[in-house]
Amino acid sequence: MLACSACGLAFAQSNDAARERISRADLEACVKQLASDEWRGRRTGAPEAVAAARWLADGLARAGVAPAGDAGTFLQRVPMHEVARKAAPKLLAHTRDGRTVELAYGVDFDQAEVLADARIERIVVVAKKDDLPDAPSTSIALVLPESRSERRALLEAAGAPEGAGFGLILTLGPDTPGKERDVSGGNPSLRVDRGAEAGQRLRLRGSAKQRLVAGEFTGFELVANVERKVVDAFNVVGVVRGTGVVRDAGPKAAEAIVVSAHYDHLGVDTRAPSSSKSTESTDTHGEPPDVIYNGADDDASGCAVVLELADALAHAPRVDRTVIFFFATGEELGLLGTNWYVERPFVPLDDTVLNLNFEMLGRPDAKAGGPGKLWLTGDERTNLGAAFRARGLAIVADPRPDQNFFERSDNMAFVRKGIVGQSLSTYDLHTDYHRVSDEWDTLDYAHLETCARTSFDALLLVADDAFVPAWTPGDEYAR
Repeated sequence: MLACSACGLAFAQSNDAARERISRADLEACVKQLASDEWRGRRTGAPEAVAAARWLADGLARAGVAPAGDAGTFLQRVPMHEVARKAAPKLLAHTRDGRTVELAYGVDFDQAEVLADARIERIVVVAKKDDLPDAPSTSIALVLPESRSERRALLEAAGAPEGAGFGLILTLGPDTPGKERDVSGGNPSLRVDRGAEAGQRLRLRGSAKQRLVAGEFTGFELVANVERKVVDAFNVVGVVRGTGVVRDAGPKAAEAIVVSAHYDHLGVDTRAPSSSKSTESTDTHGEPPDVIYNGADDDASGCAVVLELADALAHAPRVDRTVIFFFATGEELGLLGTNWYVERPFVPLDDTVLNLNFEMLGRPDAKAGGPGKLWLTGDERTNLGAAFRARGLAIVADPRPDQNFFERSDNMAFVRKGIVGQSLSTYDLHTDYHRVSDEWDTLDYAHLETCARTSFDALLLVADDAFVPAWTPGDEYAR
């Protein structure tokens, strides 16, 4: 018993020493670099975002964290194209009486996620699993229900979760026609290039929808009318290996948790000054207006905390579960980087039990209790918040459930796979959100240090296999 007590004391002292490695100075230095004008808002696909990714990778390496990206590196490439549409996509429908009808973009079809030309020779309406064709084919268009969950279930039943191998995925929109759209002069957009892994998608509406449902159409020819340019984009992934032993159950494959934050932001404001948020009510005293969305709180603050947690855990006694430290690209564009990761995880999702995400922790929130207090999104959905409070941690439920923050960050990519995923934050609805005024010197670094140390204690709790993250019974995301 004396020996056990001595081991426990040494373990606690080692964790105390690891916790003390988390410092205000390091947090401030991290935010100051990520939110610098030099990196011009870290827009996904921009060279400055790649520089930020490499800087974070170097930070993980200095901390003693092992690489968990591609080919033994910390970087996981997310293949992206910058897409410029030359003209509206063109869709020709072949009819049963041998005619060819051109459908108008915006009027007859919309929501066109198309990057390549396609020729469809067979249309299959799928309402249930038995309606699916025997095998995918690029000459087949699937007509799927409007419900996202139904579409997902049917595509998974077809062995093609993203529509892989099919020429088109069609959904049915309103019975009314839309309005013709002018796509000239639009800014290029960024798209993840899934190659043959994802079917192209569009939605039919109005009379075109009715003719499709009536069986009048027999095939389609699609001309995408886009130009694509490859751009570099990376997630940053590191790992601290756990013991791989579940208490009282013997050895097995190590369970993992993912600790995450997104490092991308909005880049540079390229709009005319008269329409730009950056110049609203701002006296520049003759200087050029600030046009850089520095993203200090959103989410350089979260990245700084995750980097400090990685350093602390790498210098702490080995924990039970494997901990993956993950910096995502493309969050501001719709969780692009995190969605890519969950399809290609370092540890299989079946062994991933939790995503603990960090989003906007740079300023105290009075509704959470002020400086040093954190709140947890979706607190009532899982056993996580109650466990934190039972340990005496200063973490409360999200005080603004009406804002639906639970579904507004990278944790949702994991949640949609049935994995418990929640974000820790202290966002107080400050007015610098998504504005050029979100600068490094607006953050409270004493507050951030306290939050980071509390987060380390929270991490130790969930990295211990005695705690089993679980959904509240009956929650819609429970698997």
